[in-house]
Amino acid sequence: MSFKIKNITNRYTDDLFDLRNNKQTRRFSLNKKKIKFEDHQKWLKNIDKKTNKIFIILSKKKNLVIGYTRFKIFKNSSEVSMAINQDFRNLGLSKKILLDSEKKINTNIFKAFVHSSNIKSIALFKSANYKVIKNLGVFIKMKKVVKKKSNKYLKIIQQIENIRKKNNSNWMNILRIAFENSPKETAKVMIQIYNQDTKISKLSKKLSK
Repeated sequence: MSFKIKNITNRYTDDLFDLRNNKQTRRFSLNKKKIKFEDHQKWLKNIDKKTNKIFIILSKKKNLVIGYTRFKIFKNSSEVSMAINQDFRNLGLSKKILLDSEKKINTNIFKAFVHSSNIKSIALFKSANYKVIKNLGVFIKMKKVVKKKSNKYLKIIQQIENIRKKNNSNWMNILRIAFENSPKETAKVMIQIYNQDTKISKLSKKLSK
């Protein structure tokens, strides 16, 4: 299922309230008490948007609320928490949502406090390369360091690769046109290209010795 990540707006106040107040969410939270709606509204209104990023996750086709991710941002790290609507659980979305949400945050260190009996959440964060760094009893602290610069370079390489694939198709099209209009001359040029490639191959073998 395709999804999109949006900054939270007042339009989704009720949806966020339902997600935060979900029975399972409250069970594994630091504060297990049910949240009052007026307290939820007050919290959302007064939250520092510079140090807190809340994203609402929507299905692309119908704009259905899948869940939310929240990042509490410190100087060099971010603390992440998330919740998925029960209708969208066990669909393989959580990991992708977590990773895509991280890309919207500038810090490269991510931490999470997970209830020690929340096996699924622990497995989720581990699958996203989080490591357990401290056992706090009821909760465990998990951490991940992302090499964002490296990821940036890999993305650029991927873009180059995709462009080269398209360009290779263009070269093949030129070759077809050449053979259709002047097959003998084209064949001669191809032989020359092959001969030069052979020379390059022989020189390359010398480098590996």
